[in-house]
Formats: sequence, C-alpha cells, structure tokens
Amino acid sequence: MTVRVDNSFSPMPARIRGELERRQAMAARALNYHQTFLDDQLRAILPHDLILIGAPTGIGKTDLALSIAAANASRGHRVHYFALEAEPDELERRTKYALLAKEAYRMRHPHAHDLNYTDWLLGNCEHVVGELNAWADQQILASLGNLQTYYRGEKFDHADLARYVLEHHKQSDLMVVDHLHYVDSDDDNENRGLAEVVKTIRNVSLNVGKPFIVVAHLRKHDTKTKQVIPTIHDFHGSSNITKICTQAITLERAHDIEAPKWYLAPTYMAVLKDRRSGSSPFVAVVNFDRRSKSYDDTYSLGRIKSGKWDPLKVGEAPSWARSHRPMDMRKAEPSAQRDIPAPNASS
Repeated sequence: MTVRVDNSFSPMPARIRGELERRQAMAARALNYHQTFLDDQLRAILPHDLILIGAPTGIGKTDLALSIAAANASRGHRVHYFALEAEPDELERRTKYALLAKEAYRMRHPHAHDLNYTDWLLGNCEHVVGELNAWADQQILASLGNLQTYYRGEKFDHADLARYVLEHHKQSDLMVVDHLHYVDSDDDNENRGLAEVVKTIRNVSLNVGKPFIVVAHLRKHDTKTKQVIPTIHDFHGSSNITKICTQAITLERAHDIEAPKWYLAPTYMAVLKDRRSGSSPFVAVVNFDRRSKSYDDTYSLGRIKSGKWDPLKVGEAPSWARSHRPMDMRKAEPSAQRDIPAPNASS
C-alpha cells in the first residue's frame, strides 16, 4: 500500500481523528526479528522502519539479516532480498547448509563434526549429509517460497534500487539491502554518495510504507583504544546513514568471553539507536553456533564498564528481557545436547 503524506499544516485535533484505527492497522502489519534479544528489546519491525545492521567483516551481518528474512518468509510474509555482495546462489546455499547441519547434529550423526561450510561447498561432506539433500530442498520449497533474492550484475545504483522497490513493493512485506556499500554511486565523494543512497532508501520506505533492513560495513577499530563494541560513529561513510535510520544494531566478536563449547562464538549484540524507545545501556552476549550458522535462543545482558563487559547480576535485568539468562547461571547449565568433539585441524 502506498502511504499518502499530507504535507500541509493541519491542527493536531484534526490529525488525531482516526489515530487508534491507524495505529491498530500499523500494528497488524508488524513483523518479528525472530532473534530473541532483538524481539525482546525492540519488540517488532514496523512498516516505516529502516533498520541498520553493522559489524566488522566476518562477524555475521549476512547470517543475521538472512535469518530474519527466512524466518519471516517461512511464516507467510513476503520478503525481497537484494544480495548485492553475494555470489550467485550464495543465500540459497547458506540456507541449505544451515538446515543440513542442524539436522545432522539433531540426528547425532557420528561424523557431524566433519561438517563445515567450505568443505560442504567443495562436495566433501556428502558422507554426512548426502542422504539429506532431497529433504533440505523440500524444506526450502515448502517454507521459503515467499523469500525472493536478487543478485546484482555489473552495475546497481540508487536509481536501480528505487526502481526495483517501486516495481515490487506491493508484493513485499520486508526488503533487505545487503549491503549498503555495494550500491554504486557516480559521486567521487564516497560519503556523499552513500548519503544519497540512504536518503533514497528512506524516502522510498516512507512512500511505500514497507520496512527495510540495511546491512553496512563498520570502520576498523583503532587498536590503541579499549573499545569493546562499535559506536554509532563507526558506521563507514556519512553520518547521515545513522541519522536517517530508525534502529541501529551492531555485532562484535566477544573475544573476552570464554566460549562454553568449541562450536560457539560469543558475540556482542547492541542496539545503539532506537527512535521509538531511545538508546539502551545494555549489551547482550549471544552465542553464534558455527555448526548451523545461527544464533542461540537465549542471551546474557550486561553493561560496558571501564572498557569491559560487566554481566548483570540476578534480579538486575529489565522486565522486557524475557530470554535473558545471567552469565553465571548459563555457565552452570548442563548442555541439552550431547557434546560433540571438536573437528580435526584439517576442517
């Protein structure tokens, strides 16, 4: 649906008429992140949201964006994903590998520890998942028909993006741009070019009334600083990128947190901007499962104090943190799944 904005001045009492019905209609179109920390803190994705996801290279920006897209598509929502950095079929292969890995570990396959994405791409994991190929294809066929992917050609600029959005927005409930820095610009000034791209996305989002998730690079950290998580100023490019977005989410490897299992990568997840509720002092530690390339269903909240992540004590968590598990309790919890030995060095 196209949103018509009244650009004239009008008294507030006139504008408030019908507010409840409009708010209820907006709430009916809300989507979830299907990631517990983000759903707990941000509650929902609303029609005009422009959500920025930033992380250093290799930390899992695409994995998070793709998981949000796939989870919504599997629940009947229509998602259009601009895979501007990926090679052809990469999103489909990532999705299939995650399904295969989860199933192999669920079945306790004796060679599940041989699984890794690179060897699977090269065809060296068929002894583990070969019999599951048809099953995984059927899962994708049955549940992800609403997830449409676009891979860029030689050129893709902000005008191309606006054109594709306007062509497909009536058949979409969520659009993902992965990622921002792969939208071409004719401007010699990179920051100015990025600002134009973000402005285009924001204007189109407001006009068509559909939410956008935009993946972006972060600048490299200054190793001399004791910075634990990225700041809002670490998004690479113009400051307009973060000024225009409604939510800004960052990821960073939690190098100072001991991994409870060899296959888990503790990751800091923070909401640096939320136009609805304001900034938050809390930073979550979420375990990323390298086997299935997915995030855990629970998290531990803490605050950054004196250059370190300080976990909340029992009873300190805010009421919205329904899936928070205090770090000391998480360490004491027995594993729900039989531990699998670490893979050989060759994998």
